[in-house]
Amino acid sequence: MARRLRHKDLRALSNSIQMLYRLSDLDAFPRRVFEALGPLVRCDCFAYNEFGPDGVLKLLRCEPELPAASTNFLLSLGPEFTHEHPSVEYVMRTGSTEPLKITDFTSQQKWRRTTLYNEFFHPLRCEYQMGFAFPVPKGQIALGFNCAARDYSEDDRQLFTLLRPHLTQAYVNALALTRITTAMTGMNRAYVVASGDGTIEHASVSAIRLLQKHFDLPAEPSRLPPQLSHWLLKPAGQGQKTGPFEIERDAVRLVVTLARREPDGVCTLLLEEKSDASLKSRLVSAGLTLREAEVLLWVKRGKADSEIAAILGSKTKTVSKHLEHIYEKLGVENRTTAANVASELIAPP
Repeated sequence: MARRLRHKDLRALSNSIQMLYRLSDLDAFPRRVFEALGPLVRCDCFAYNEFGPDGVLKLLRCEPELPAASTNFLLSLGPEFTHEHPSVEYVMRTGSTEPLKITDFTSQQKWRRTTLYNEFFHPLRCEYQMGFAFPVPKGQIALGFNCAARDYSEDDRQLFTLLRPHLTQAYVNALALTRITTAMTGMNRAYVVASGDGTIEHASVSAIRLLQKHFDLPAEPSRLPPQLSHWLLKPAGQGQKTGPFEIERDAVRLVVTLARREPDGVCTLLLEEKSDASLKSRLVSAGLTLREAEVLLWVKRGKADSEIAAILGSKTKTVSKHLEHIYEKLGVENRTTAANVASELIAPP
């Protein structure tokens, strides 16, 4: 019969689940698992293992990190490791996903007489272990919690039982994100995945470079610049999608498009640089200054004076003054007519 968990255990479980569901790809998934599950139960050594479909250990990561000799020894055992470890052997034979202790299958005295214990676990002071596994497309992932002082309890087992389905779903999420980001990278798309509060959860290298270039951000920004966060929080019109965010620097504009917004507020942004050098050149040839050409292009794109000022890093009054000069030079009276003339001037010959 399941025991009633204490309030502090439920709070720790909730914190672990929330951390697991933060976005990560497969490369970052083991680290995310360490961060989420490490504080849940007492643990002197936490092992993340990936087994192939043949039951052979393919990947071993531990926190704290093991000596290279210990890791190499375990990986070199091949199928022998699976056969000698009672919990792993049972999981590989039955496909069980329930949390298991070594002492569920053998006594501590018999376990200490095995070669595996004496060659690997004993030197690392890993006397007691509880773990569980879950299937993945190419094998299984198994987590091992090792403790030097005492064996794991039934309360610990219940916590792992409650956590296991969330861990499985977190892996599915990481796999999906990896496939999406790989596809975007293959299309040379710069992208950012950010939470509702502006925290950058994942980003391509090219996207980070664009953010650094256009917003003077630090080398590894952890949050979106305030301008982008404000844009994401601004509600779109009824039945409309959020329009792209644009900013210009050194005659090059950065266009940020909201590709997807999840129910929990997580947003996927696509970033692209565009140059209007040739369009501005045609407007300058018509008698406008370079700054007037820039203002007119943004008017053509439907931007208000205040928006143009923000994009160009200017003041609204300055933009309005530029518009007065544009009207005079083009012989028009309003922004609509000016935009139409601009369309004619920049149209391909």
